[in-house]
Formats: sequence, structure tokens, C-alpha cells
Amino acid sequence: MRRYVVGIGSALILLLITASVSWATNYDFNPGQESVKHKHDMTSDVSGTGYSMEYMKVNTNNLSMLEYAHGSGTMDYADILYDEQKSVVSTDNTYWMIDLTTGQWKKKYGSANSAITYTKQYDNIQSPTTFAYGTGWYASHPVGYNSLLKDKNEAKSYQESASMHRQIEYARAVKGDIAIEINCTGPNDVADGKGFLKMKIDDDITQGTLHVGELFTMPMKKVNTPKFANKQGWKNSIIEIDNNYVGDFSVQKTMTLDIKKSKSTWGEDWLPCCSGGFFDIPSKNFDKDFGSQKGIFDCTCRNTSISTMKPAWNASMAQFPTEKYKNKP
Repeated sequence: MRRYVVGIGSALILLLITASVSWATNYDFNPGQESVKHKHDMTSDVSGTGYSMEYMKVNTNNLSMLEYAHGSGTMDYADILYDEQKSVVSTDNTYWMIDLTTGQWKKKYGSANSAITYTKQYDNIQSPTTFAYGTGWYASHPVGYNSLLKDKNEAKSYQESASMHRQIEYARAVKGDIAIEINCTGPNDVADGKGFLKMKIDDDITQGTLHVGELFTMPMKKVNTPKFANKQGWKNSIIEIDNNYVGDFSVQKTMTLDIKKSKSTWGEDWLPCCSGGFFDIPSKNFDKDFGSQKGIFDCTCRNTSISTMKPAWNASMAQFPTEKYKNKP
């Protein structure tokens, strides 16, 4: 087989997101996918002659990975799949936070964390095969398979609005390996979040096609339907890669996307009950933050608030402001 080294590329993107509110949008979770805490792993080692088809799709609440392959001939491949939903989003870990840009209280959800990894090695050669089913009519009329080789992989992170894709089709032979790693840790009010996607491929293809793609878009915040969001995301893409090869090729590529998502900002007045009923105060942890009225009436809340003022506030002036804080029309 004559081979051409046509692409040895790598992409490393590090983005620091510094928004003062949560990264989450209406479409940051895998559509319709419930978050269920779990750990799962699978290993396989397959060799033989005939027809094979493999379909594997793994979903967490904010990630998904697809592996789909089929073909006839001599097959020799092995793979390892691992996925984990580390934490979930539910009504039990919701809380309220104030949007400092609007001054309005908004309901927020605790972060959901998950990870998926997948690796596969393969050395497959396509050829027609026949197989006789049973002892009846098919014993004298074997079923023939003449399927060219296909191998497709997708990795998606919905909170990052990012995906990576690799697909081999119509190949007479394929040899190589692929590794996928995706991890999504959502931000919350006490810790930053992290998004990570990586796809590494090393393919030798004989008389086939290879497509490699990557898409990274801005999360859509104000859209009515997921269909519209997809169109807008494609239009406003930050990274868009579309590579196609047809023929005999040797291709090596590494794509890496690394994103930091800043934690949410939590804010509240030193005397929050002035804006409403005491027991209606929204809080991420009511019992801890506002467990009694004592702190309000013995000035503990006020003193705590004053101690956080920057620059330092001279509290000896009682409720009267210093020159720095005095209202000057």
C-alpha cells in the first residue's frame, strides 16, 4: 500500500471565562438526558473473519460519545470504554444567587460532573464473505456479505458547546488507533469549572475516505428551540475544522480543547430581610446563613459586613458614613 503522510497537526486552545454569573445556559445539558450517578467500564478484544457491526453510545447529563463501525472481511480490534457521572443536578442542590449586573435573584443549579474516555486499536481488511445459517434453505444458499469498512466516532460536550468528529467510510483496509477523552466539571458558587475534550487519531487508510472535524461555538443564551440554537451556534463558531481525505492516506491528528469556567458570584445585603419576609429570604444554605434573627438585632451581621468593605470602613462613626462613602450630589 502506498501511503502519504498528509497531516500531522495539533490544536491546543485555552480559554479563560471571567463572567460573574454561572456559565450555564438553557442548552448546557444533554437534551432529554437524565443525570444518574454511575460508573461503567467495558473492554473487548475481537478477531475473526466474517461480518461485524458495533454500536456504542454513552450519555451523561452534559457529555456524549458515539462509536459505530461495520464491515466484512478479516477483523482484529480491541477497545476500552469508561464513563462516569460523578455528581448530578436535582432539586435537592438548587440555590439562589444575585446577578450583580441586574440586581435580580436567580435560581441556580448545583454543578453536574461527568467524564468519558475511549480508546481503540484496529487492523481490519475488507473482503467478501459468506455464511450458511442453520440447516434448511440457507445451508445450500449461504448469505453473502460484501460491506466496505466504516468507523465513526463523535465526542460532544454540551456545556462547552463543543464537539469532535472522526469518520472512515468505504475503506478496503484500515489500521491504527484512536483515543477520546471528555470531561465536564460545572462551576458553582465556591469553585471554578473545567471543560476538556481531546481526540487523537492515527489512521492508515486504503482506498477509503476520512473526515476529521471540530466545532466550538459560543453558548446560546436566548433561543427558543434547540434547532435554532444549533443554527446560530454554527453561524457564530469560534473554531470550525473540516478535513477530508479520499484515497490512500496516513493521517495523524491531535485536537485538544481546554476551558476554564469561572465560579458564580454570590451576593447578599448585610440585612437581607429588609427586602421581604425573613423566612422568604432566598439562600443556598438557609439554616447556615440565616438560622436565627440574633445576628440581625445584635449587629453581628452588620459587623461582619463592615469587615469585608474595601477599602476598610471606620465603623466608629456608627451608621454615619465616612468621607469616602458619603453621598455627594
